[in-house]
Amino acid sequence: MSKELQEKLNELEKGLKLLSRDRKVVLPHHKTFDLIDEMLTTVKELKTKESGQ
Repeated sequence: MSKELQEKLNELEKGLKLLSRDRKVVLPHHKTFDLIDEMLTTVKELKTKESGQ
């Protein structure tokens, strides 16, 4: 697995932990929406890169 892919997966994991039941604090709605947007962008980038190979 490439270093870039590992970093992207770590970003997604971190975001999911912030949204999970195990989180330490509840995020405000606007931060939640921003985080989801960032995660969707990361997924889109990974899909684009994978389809280009």
